[in-house]
Amino acid sequence: MSQRPGAAILKADLPKGPIILSKTTFAGASALLAAPIVVIVANLVRPTISDDAAKQVAAFSDHRGAMIAGIALGAFAVVLLTAGIVWLALTLASHAPSLAIAGGVLGVLGSLIVLFSSGVGAAAPAIVHGLDAAQATTTLHHIQSSAAVSGLEPPLQLIGDIGLALLGIAAAKAGAPRWAAAAIAIGALGEGAGFATSTKALVIVAFAVLSAGLAEAVRTLVAVPGVQLPTEALSPS
Repeated sequence: MSQRPGAAILKADLPKGPIILSKTTFAGASALLAAPIVVIVANLVRPTISDDAAKQVAAFSDHRGAMIAGIALGAFAVVLLTAGIVWLALTLASHAPSLAIAGGVLGVLGSLIVLFSSGVGAAAPAIVHGLDAAQATTTLHHIQSSAAVSGLEPPLQLIGDIGLALLGIAAAKAGAPRWAAAAIAIGALGEGAGFATSTKALVIVAFAVLSAGLAEAVRTLVAVPGVQLPTEALSPS
């Protein structure tokens, strides 16, 4: 029976001792791994992730500090995720160029749309603070109903989730376990569904799953750069 490339690599063949990372690898991998954790914290802090204007006004009125902190952490997480996606795509390009490029472009595009949405949301505290509840609700609803936000944001965010899923498949081709690729895809699509339905629990669980998949993919890429490492090599003999 023929073996797929790299199937002869054993656990004993993996590098021993500490692995010295370049500054680029350390920064990119750290950003990628930190992003889901920051998102989880941001959503635990925020009283609501609903796009409903009335609920947002009520949350800003009763929990202004928590809402602002959640928005700030969310925006920071998007910046981290964007940097991490770029690093992951470049790292995977030598293993699966088509998937890496497509996943990187789509992932970054989706992240930029989320960052734009975060910028729009950053105006909410000032709006709620300067207007009464009825006026603030009307203003927020008008902003959220604009073509740029309501029309383009959902499909472009989905594109970003698909980009992450493609990077998960590319990571599997580079030697990461298939469960890691599945976790990246499920986590990416799951968090998109969670935000679309304003289901905080789904968002948190999805990002936890995504974090686990990304961690394993990064571990594989960092441990054996340039080598297609099979799943069997990571399993106890």
